[in-house]
Formats: sequence, C-alpha cells, structure tokens
Amino acid sequence: MNLQMILTPIADFLQWTFKHILDPIGNTFSYICIVGGFFGIWLWLRMQKRFTAEAKKNGTLI
Repeated sequence: MNLQMILTPIADFLQWTFKHILDPIGNTFSYICIVGGFFGIWLWLRMQKRFTAEAKKNGTLI
C-alpha cells in the first residue's frame, strides 16, 4: 500500500463533488459561505461584548 492508493480515491471523490454538486448550484454555495461568515463574526462580537461587560462588572478586566 502506498500513498497513491490512498490519495487517488480522495481526489476522485473531490472531483465528483465539484462536478455533480458544487458546479450545478453555481454561486449559491459561495453566497451561503459569505453569509455564514458574517453571521459568525456578528455572533462572536456579540458574545465578546457580553464577556467584556461581565469582566468589567467583576473587576477582572485585563
């Protein structure tokens, strides 16, 4: 068993995925990733605001 036997099926699967799933949906996947990224940033900033407020209240803000 060599590395070629491991990587070839993975490469074939990735090529099949792009050809049959990602290519037909076009830019929709990209838009979903962008919206998900902005949602993640918003969520992180909101949580960080809460943590900072709690640290100020407890006097543990560095």
